[in-house]
Amino acid sequence: MKFFSNNFDNIFKTENILNFSAFILVIFVFINFIHNSSNRYQLVENNTYVKMSNNEFKKNINNLLIADSTYAYKLDKKCEITGNMHDRHKVRWVKALFLKHIFKISHSTNPSLPYYVNILLHSFLIFLTLIFLNKAFKLEKIFIVFFLLYITFVFQQYLGEYSYSIFEMFFVSIALYASKNKNILLLTLVSILAVLNRESGFLIPLVWLIFNSDYKKLIICFGVAFTTFFALNFNLIECLFNPKFFIPLERQEGQVNISDLKYSNFFSLGKLLIINFIFPFGIIILNYIKSNIKNNFFVIIVSLYFLMFLFATPIHHVAVRMIILPLIFTSFYLAKQK
Repeated sequence: MKFFSNNFDNIFKTENILNFSAFILVIFVFINFIHNSSNRYQLVENNTYVKMSNNEFKKNINNLLIADSTYAYKLDKKCEITGNMHDRHKVRWVKALFLKHIFKISHSTNPSLPYYVNILLHSFLIFLTLIFLNKAFKLEKIFIVFFLLYITFVFQQYLGEYSYSIFEMFFVSIALYASKNKNILLLTLVSILAVLNRESGFLIPLVWLIFNSDYKKLIICFGVAFTTFFALNFNLIECLFNPKFFIPLERQEGQVNISDLKYSNFFSLGKLLIINFIFPFGIIILNYIKSNIKNNFFVIIVSLYFLMFLFATPIHHVAVRMIILPLIFTSFYLAKQK
């Protein structure tokens, strides 16, 4: 009886209740995002559109998640440089193949499952990001609230390619945990997964230098990540050495280019700059100013992400700003160090 009593008490510890509540909130936020950002209307006849029922909407999402056409371009191993930002998606085929198999398997179990698997998978990764940040930095409750508010705000916006950013945010949080606990094996593993998710994952090994000064281990980590990336993308070897494959210089149709900002009105431009740059990086800068110990490697890493956001991603994409969230928490932690 004592055994069951102790386990029952553990379940209802305040920390467990807060974690469960946070996970449920993330799920609801993500569900709301899926329903608000996806097309809920279908063409019937005479150019008339009607709103789909919930069942029809979920069925439509399921069909998109399991359709071969959804993954065809990423799984195409032919080296082509068209000047479009989607060219680089071909090196992300491992992640695409993983999701394709997950959704296909769930669909074969139950045709309605892919919709729920997609929600639970991404919600769980967001929740685990919070867990790893908490393990790394022993977050106060106010910072947990800040995390949830930040995520809630981001998912109220229109987001393109949210899956890459959720995975990468998760990998950055694990990398910070590994760095702080001097676990180079964990950092190496997560670096491999990160570069296969998105090429910006090559910045993640640098997190090692925030809490460690052993360059040899960092070089090994980079070497393993680079070798794995090039080995799995050997068919695209010609493209990999062409900078235009990763950062096209051509104007991107359908995207907000830097040159387009001069045509934006004051309020639209102000909103874009505040949400995507001033707010996330401003918090980090303020914490750096307040900190007694100036961590120069942290500044270098943040600067590299800033340049990546400015030149290598569509300037209006809010989803990629999730990547910086673990670094915001790092800045809070460093600011408190004596």
